[in-house]
Amino acid sequence: MSNKPIRVALVTGAAQGIGMATAIELLKDGRKVLLTDMRLPDLQGVPEELRSQAFSFELNVTDRNACSKFVEFAQKEFGGVDILVNNAGLSLKNSSGQSNGILEVSLDEVQTTLNVNVLAMLQLCQLVLPGMKEKGWGRIVNVSSLAGRGKSLVAGPAYMLTKSAVLGLSRSIASEMAQFGITTNCVAPGRILTQMALQAGDEVNRSYAAQIPVKRIGEAYEVGAAIAYLSSDSAGFTNGAVIDVNGGFLMA
Repeated sequence: MSNKPIRVALVTGAAQGIGMATAIELLKDGRKVLLTDMRLPDLQGVPEELRSQAFSFELNVTDRNACSKFVEFAQKEFGGVDILVNNAGLSLKNSSGQSNGILEVSLDEVQTTLNVNVLAMLQLCQLVLPGMKEKGWGRIVNVSSLAGRGKSLVAGPAYMLTKSAVLGLSRSIASEMAQFGITTNCVAPGRILTQMALQAGDEVNRSYAAQIPVKRIGEAYEVGAAIAYLSSDSAGFTNGAVIDVNGGFLMA
């Protein structure tokens, strides 16, 4: 019988898309998974045979008090958070369903996007890192984007600048915390079939797919599989890295 500990993973933005797919991949790897989102994630989206290790909660990641209480709850009920997947993200669209360009974007829009995509991520990392340090083991995976790695055909400046900031934040944590057995990495998805991508419409997505070497849009589980690797024991020497999941649209 294995004495390998059961790791507890916290996944934000887990009600659908990449977050739900990531939770499923982590459950397949034998993790306990705390799925959180602004609306309660529906565990009917999790295969029945995995549901006993899945737990669903409402959580507003921009509410520091709520996040602090949730991490305390996770410590008491589950023994702490061993794996943090910062997936919750925001991409604001205008009345035409498009991102505002550099001449139209407001500072309020930038601040709102920054609050969700970067500052919430920072505060959750700050809340879980002490527990990870105490255990001498931890995995943090932050979801950036192709929009933060290169260019994007549809993302505006607010989204692009925040997803670039995720990379810098992650490198900072990776540099400081690796000595304690905690690795911090990013995934940078390209165009993935999620609700966020569908906002742009079929024509935009068809045009995008035509420019990807694999000639298709990605699937959420493909990003989840990359996150599951970065969350594993085997990824202990992968630190400060970015895995691009974009079908070859950007090759770096």
